[in-house]
Amino acid sequence: MLKKLIGFAMLLVFAFVLAACAATPEAPAATPAPAATPAPAPEATPEPELPDGTELVEVGDWVIGIITGTVTQGEEEYLASMRMEERFGSDRIVRATYPDNFAAEMEVTIANVLTLADAGAQAIVFVQAVPGAIAAIQQTRELFGEEIFFFAGVTHEPPEEIAAHADIAMISDDLSMGRVIMEQAVAMGADTFAHISFPRHLGMVNIAARRALLMETAEEYGIQWVELTAPDPSTEGVPQAQMFILENLPRWIEEHGPNTAFFSTNCGMQEPLITQIAAYGGFYPLQCCPSPFHALPSAFNISMEGREGDVDFLIEQLTIAIAEAGGTGRFSTWPIPINMLLVEVGVLYSIEFLEGRTDGRHDRAVLERVINEVAANYGGAVELSNWPVGDGTYIENSYRVLSDFIDF
Repeated sequence: MLKKLIGFAMLLVFAFVLAACAATPEAPAATPAPAATPAPAPEATPEPELPDGTELVEVGDWVIGIITGTVTQGEEEYLASMRMEERFGSDRIVRATYPDNFAAEMEVTIANVLTLADAGAQAIVFVQAVPGAIAAIQQTRELFGEEIFFFAGVTHEPPEEIAAHADIAMISDDLSMGRVIMEQAVAMGADTFAHISFPRHLGMVNIAARRALLMETAEEYGIQWVELTAPDPSTEGVPQAQMFILENLPRWIEEHGPNTAFFSTNCGMQEPLITQIAAYGGFYPLQCCPSPFHALPSAFNISMEGREGDVDFLIEQLTIAIAEAGGTGRFSTWPIPINMLLVEVGVLYSIEFLEGRTDGRHDRAVLERVINEVAANYGGAVELSNWPVGDGTYIENSYRVLSDFIDF
C-alpha cells in the first residue's frame, strides 16, 4: 500500500498545473478529561461556500466527480459540469479537467482523476473519455477501491477496451452517423463531401468506422469524396489547426465547388469551419459532437448571457443569424447537445446508483429513463443502441446515441 500511495503522490506532483489536494494531517489525540468533567460540545461544521443561486438537493450522502475538457477544447462539457455543480452544490460535485494536449499528457489526466477520488468521489463521470481514461480508471480503483463507479462518455479508446473497465460507456452513434450525415448532405444539395481529420483520429475505432460508412454511402449516392488532412490540435496546437481551416477553406471551395459539404472530426476546428462556410459557401451538415451549442453561437455572434441552456431561444436566434448571413438551408445540427447530455446523464445515473435505485452497476432500464428525461428537457429525443462486435453480438454496457437533425 505504501508504494501505491507514493505513486499517487508522484502523479499529483507531475500535475502541478492544478492545485494539489493535500491530506489534512491528523490532530494529536486529545488528553482524556477527568470522569467528573463533561466533554465540551464539538464546534459546528461551517457551511461550504456555494455558487450564487445554488439550490441544494436533499439527497443521500454522496460525492460525484466530473472530468471534462477545458473551455478551449471542450467548452460544452465544461459548462455542463459547472451546471451540475450549481444544481447540486460544490460539496456534492467536484470537478477537474484533462489537458488540451491530452494525447501527450496522459499522466496529467490520470493524476487529475485521482484528485477527484482523493476528494471523496464515489462516482466519476468522464466526458470526454480521452486516451488515458482506462489507465485512470485502473489506478483510481487500485488506490481508492473497486467500488468507485465510472461513467465514460464520448469515448476515445476502443469500445471493447473501455467497456471492460468503465461501468457504462456512451458515445454518439458514429456508426449510424456514417450514413445519416451523408444523407443529410445530399438532402442539402451537396455533390461533394470533404472529410477533414488527422492520423490520430483516423486510428480511433469509432471514427474509422464512421469514415468507412461515409465513403460507402457517398459512393451509393454518387457523391465525390475528398480527403483532407489537418494539423492535430492536441499536438500542434488549437490555434494552428484553426488557422489551417481559416486559410484553406476559401481555396477548397474554389477547388471543389460551392456544393461541397464539409465535416471535421475535431471540436476546435468547428468555429472557423462555420464562419468560412458562411462567408464562402458550402454546406455544414453536422459537428463532430452534435449540438446547437457547439461552435454555432460563437460563429454567429449570438450571446447566451442570461439564457444559458435555453435551446429554443438559441435555435430561434441561429435561424435569424444564419438567414442574415445568407446561409439558410446550408447549416444543420442535432437539437440535443450530445456532450452536455452525456455529462447530465452520467451524473443523474450515478445518483440513482449511489442511492440504491439501480439493479447493480449497469441497469439499462434506469439508464434509458434518465437519458430520455434529459433529452426531453432539451426538446428532443434519442435512440439508444449497443455497440456491435464483429461476431454479431453487442457490448451490453457500451451505448450509441442517435438524434434527428434540425435544419436552419
